[in-house]
Amino acid sequence: MFTYHHATRCAIVLMAFVVLFTGGCATIPVPTRSGHLGMDDPLGRCADFFDTLDRRVVHAQIIDPGAFKVPGHPYLRIDRFLASFREEVSDEAAFTAWVDRMQVLDQTARRYEIANLPDGGSPQDRETLYDRVITCGNRLKAADFQTEDQRRGLREKITAPDEYILLRQILGIYPITRLFISLGVSRWHAEIHRSFTVEPPADGSSTRYVPETGGVLPEPRVIVAHAGRDALGIPRYTADALEALFQHHAPVWEVRTQVDADRIGTPFWTSAEILAVDTGRPVTFMLLSHTRFQGEILTQLNYMIWFPSRPKVHMLDIYGGLLDGLNYRVTLNTQGEPLLYETVHHCGCYYAAYPTRALKVRENISYAEPPLILKAPDIPSGRQGMTVAMQSRTHFVHHLYPSGIEANADSVAYTLTHYDRLRSLDDGRGGRRSMFGPNSLAPGTERLERWLFWPTGVLSPGAMRQWGRHAVAFVGERHFDDPFFMEEMFEVESYPN
Repeated sequence: MFTYHHATRCAIVLMAFVVLFTGGCATIPVPTRSGHLGMDDPLGRCADFFDTLDRRVVHAQIIDPGAFKVPGHPYLRIDRFLASFREEVSDEAAFTAWVDRMQVLDQTARRYEIANLPDGGSPQDRETLYDRVITCGNRLKAADFQTEDQRRGLREKITAPDEYILLRQILGIYPITRLFISLGVSRWHAEIHRSFTVEPPADGSSTRYVPETGGVLPEPRVIVAHAGRDALGIPRYTADALEALFQHHAPVWEVRTQVDADRIGTPFWTSAEILAVDTGRPVTFMLLSHTRFQGEILTQLNYMIWFPSRPKVHMLDIYGGLLDGLNYRVTLNTQGEPLLYETVHHCGCYYAAYPTRALKVRENISYAEPPLILKAPDIPSGRQGMTVAMQSRTHFVHHLYPSGIEANADSVAYTLTHYDRLRSLDDGRGGRRSMFGPNSLAPGTERLERWLFWPTGVLSPGAMRQWGRHAVAFVGERHFDDPFFMEEMFEVESYPN
């Protein structure tokens, strides 16, 4: 007899089959070739150099996936922020600044790809290879954009792909399945609205991770006011100024600690090629990003932590698995004051925004999945920074309150370091390897929920992924690095001049 359980098993097999054959190949940055390839001149030799290097990188499966290749220009990469300037770079200065920033994206990615090459030779050989990336990139760039037609051609081909796989949505009957997913999202939002507060946790054994203190720092207002801007209007900070900004706004992490998986630490590769987190080295990773709001380019400070796992409650827990972590982001206004706080897990899940009094939530937000918006606490005069308090096991943020308020928790100092370190780690076997695969996912962090949520089009829902590749909605489309998300969600309540 064809039973209900038989039908369910068949459905599961069919879903597995569909997922296997609608994988995320489109999400892997695809190497591109220069139009000068094959020419017997310096430009042709540089085009051949990039082609050969890309072949080595592809063969070793070490493409750095944080930004996307630009067709016809192997020395450029694009992200969503830079792609937003495509229609605004008609004058020479803006166009030059735009292309230079795309080239920096490529150079940065290639530095880590070269470091991770299994047959890259000595450190000196790798440095020589990277020097040629710069030299050949400059040579091709000088030749490729001499005329307005060439510049217009680049503008027309620039795009940053989204993080949604259309074929999965089609096969998953997305217009129907999204209704059930929306219901689940609404329930989670309601749960957080009930539990979230701007006060310290009332009970529970917690660990507070506090930033190591340095010397006297310049005020953020002074740092931002004195930052130069390029022709695109993007702030340019010195290394020291940027470090000071990150130190000023560094959060205190407060984690209700019941299991070892509630301790933050440093990701590393074991000799068995498995990702793990060393909780004996608590670290917060820093990353600078930008967003666009009210005609201004605003500075965003990203602070990221990693846990060894989200422990499974039982064997069929679809959300538990290897590694977990949180990104806490502070968006500064043009005076260097916090305008918006946000949190999101490294899977792109559980996004929440905490606007300050300077922002007003729009009455009509066009996103298909309404974002979770909670209020931010006011920071009393003389205090700075926030405490981000998380639950045990799930690491959900249930409290956001000003640092300096007394809390019942043990304190551990953490160090600040740069997020890019994760793009080339010791692989435990004498080589180097990124924490993330070419598809942007951290290997081994896949969750069972991916079998349930694949119709959303998101690649492996629940898995940890590299910054710049986070879809933050299951219904509709929304990205953590969308340069215009603030325009969609907020209006100015009292925006300073």
